[in-house]
Amino acid sequence: MQEKHIKRCGNCGVWLTASDFVNNPDLVPIGMMFIEDDTTTAYYMFQHETPNCRSSLAVPANEFREFIVEPVPDQVLTLSECCKEHCVKLNDLSNCKQPCYFAPFRRFLFQMIEKKGRAAVPDIGIKSW
Repeated sequence: MQEKHIKRCGNCGVWLTASDFVNNPDLVPIGMMFIEDDTTTAYYMFQHETPNCRSSLAVPANEFREFIVEPVPDQVLTLSECCKEHCVKLNDLSNCKQPCYFAPFRRFLFQMIEKKGRAAVPDIGIKSW
């Protein structure tokens, strides 16, 4: 069975699967954030590091659920009193220890960054809101 395509690069047009994002060294994880004020969907941000592309890609973190091996809490704690707001700042690579739905997705992001041996981009002033 062929894996489903989850994202098309807007610059070079290549279709990508979740496995491509996890395993291809040319797809460099940058960080995780929400877009606009929607805290129901977190996005992984990637840089497509091929010579003819260098585009940034946003992919819903939920597309990587099959790779999460730890239990995923049901409750979303984003912007609650206990939230440290790591997921609202793209350059924040702090671990989240809250029992939040998105915490395991943050930990998986760190695994991808470590596996690919590249650091995220420095703070460039991008906020989700």
